[in-house]
Amino acid sequence: RPDRRGTCTLHNVHIGKHTQYGPYFQHEERRVRTLLLNKSAARKLAMQAETQGMTVVPLKAYFNDQSKVKFQIGLARGKNVRDKRADNIKERDTKRERRRIIIFFTL
Repeated sequence: RPDRRGTCTLHNVHIGKHTQYGPYFQHEERRVRTLLLNKSAARKLAMQAETQGMTVVPLKAYFNDQSKVKFQIGLARGKNVRDKRADNIKERDTKRERRRIIIFFTL
């Protein structure tokens, strides 16, 4: 989530524990993580997410040489979730009413 102050945080991402390290050097698997971005890049993401109704989404995650997790992020537009059946039912009802009116006036 980018904000206006120029920081980005990562929510609800599961990063598994290291298999080669002991329990002392482990991390929490699901915690809010701060992303390292330039302030201008974070503000740009925040502006695009707010104005266009888009969401910032992590696309790839990988570990670098210093055992830090790197993310490739992108902007995504949400799916259209309106009920299309309601439109079809409404359209069918209006066609039926038109036919009834035409038949009524032709008789």
